[in-house]
Amino acid sequence: MSLHKKKKIKKRQSVADGPAVEQPMSRKRMGCKRFLVKWFVIFMVCIVGVLIIVPAIIYAAQPDYYKILIIGSDQRGTERARSDAIMILSVPKKRDDPFSIIMIPRDTKIEHEEKGLQKLTHFYAMWEDEDEYLGNIDFTREVIEDLLDVKLDGTIEVTFDSFIEIVDMVGGVDTESEGHLDGAAAKELVHNRFNKAEGDFGRAAAQREVLRNLMSRMKDPVAAQQMYEYFKNTDRARLNINRTSAMVFGAAYIIGHRGDTSIGEVEEVVLPVSGQRIYTASAGKELSYQVVDEDELIELVEEYLR
Repeated sequence: MSLHKKKKIKKRQSVADGPAVEQPMSRKRMGCKRFLVKWFVIFMVCIVGVLIIVPAIIYAAQPDYYKILIIGSDQRGTERARSDAIMILSVPKKRDDPFSIIMIPRDTKIEHEEKGLQKLTHFYAMWEDEDEYLGNIDFTREVIEDLLDVKLDGTIEVTFDSFIEIVDMVGGVDTESEGHLDGAAAKELVHNRFNKAEGDFGRAAAQREVLRNLMSRMKDPVAAQQMYEYFKNTDRARLNINRTSAMVFGAAYIIGHRGDTSIGEVEEVVLPVSGQRIYTASAGKELSYQVVDEDELIELVEEYLR
């Protein structure tokens, strides 16, 4: 018997012996891994849901049209202002609906519960603040909302002086009939009814053309910011639009138009009216009014404002 202890020889695993067998993962580690995977999946589902559901909710919650009442005032010096130009800018949420400007004649006949028989333009002059350059926009807005049976989302008011300044600020406007115009020339075009053979309706067409050109220039962020600052710092113009509601509708607009922010074609519409002379007790004589065709008005509202 040998006095020396035998060394234990550790057998090396050879390739021939086959691959080493991995020890099974502990139950604790397996459970942790499943937990992390589960919550990662839940997190991703929530993210996708937010990206899909939230825009859908924003889009569904907004009206089909964002409607802004625009008043061009004939205010001069210290006299009371009347609404010389009255129009509604209607911005569609859906891509296939029309972007439109609806012109409302200033002499539109209104039967008011308190004020009796009136022309629409007179309500803007029913203003008690003698120091205010601009007119009674709240009363005018209320009357127009009642006439059309729609809710307006905002208002813009300008006077002759502020109109000239705005046009000059954006570098003038381009028109088909008169070419490029500065502020003073543009004001003459949109104000003087005797420049057009069609009278008030010809002037209204010129007003829509100038507005459309101004809108196209507002696509420039710098020009848009200049315009906003102008309205904030002048007493000759007034902007009353809720910024939050406008931004939310803007998001819905981008969704509905699939990211396309261009204005595209703008339809120009005139309220369906016919001229009539009607005896007016407050004036003691017959006055000329534009009387609305109720059936055609319903069709116009459904197509462009609802």
